[in-house]
Amino acid sequence: MKPIFLELRHLKTLQALKESGSVSLAAKRVHLTQSALSHQIKLLEDQYDLTLFERKTQPIRFTVAGERLVQLAYDILPKVMEAELDVARIKQGELGELRIAVECHTCFDWLMPAMDAFRKSWPLVELDIVSGFHTDTVGLLLTHRADWAVVSEIEEISGISYTPLFSYEMVAICSKDHPLAQKEVWEAEDFRDETLIHYPVPDDMLDLLRKVLFPAGINPARRTSELTIAIIQLVASKRGVAALPYWAVKPYLERGYVVARKITEYGLYSKLYSAIRENDANAAYITDFHNTVKSESFSSLPSLLVLE
Repeated sequence: MKPIFLELRHLKTLQALKESGSVSLAAKRVHLTQSALSHQIKLLEDQYDLTLFERKTQPIRFTVAGERLVQLAYDILPKVMEAELDVARIKQGELGELRIAVECHTCFDWLMPAMDAFRKSWPLVELDIVSGFHTDTVGLLLTHRADWAVVSEIEEISGISYTPLFSYEMVAICSKDHPLAQKEVWEAEDFRDETLIHYPVPDDMLDLLRKVLFPAGINPARRTSELTIAIIQLVASKRGVAALPYWAVKPYLERGYVVARKITEYGLYSKLYSAIRENDANAAYITDFHNTVKSESFSSLPSLLVLE
């Protein structure tokens, strides 16, 4: 039998395949192209002379051999992560402060579970959220009023470093008996005579306006609301339509309050990034917080987010 060299990268790939259920999503999660991931798995299968999972099932179905290696990944990788954190703590100490600023109203759906998980690993790091909604989270970093920020656009500013978090789909929502509920895909023209209900933020922070409506010369009537549930209620009572992240509206879709539709044939996708001061790039607990946010978000909302 040929010698087999099972590496941590193989275990991380198998774990990503198990949790995402598809080769394409797993490739994004481990920062590989789909072909590179497939090649990595094929080499591993050639070494074992065994098939690890069935290619044509959705989600992926592992063979007995594949499941055994997946179980190994779940046994080993947490211990590796724990050891790496211990080394980082030894090097840098366990004390620190991490103040978080967000510029999206719906971020807390995935941010709070990540914060809870982070506290277990870094109990002596003071973790806090800068109160209120902020349109200039980078400004809070520059003035040292925040240490980690969520942003939707990269703005080249000296001293600030950005790292991708994930992308997600924005969907149009309307009441169940709205005429547009009969359309599976909405185009820019469908919004022309509607009242658009949205959060009270600048136009350049609304991807629907910036990417879809304004380029088509459409600027619909507007109404704003601070709370997601208030927007849902206004839409359900036929006061207007809205465009929100799919993860934010999914609970209300399941209860039948409103219906959601795709925006344009190719969908409307938005991205989120984390931003930190470049001087903090080597702080182990800040790096680990970013990684925790990505992993916990994907675990809690796997079908709604695409990791970068």
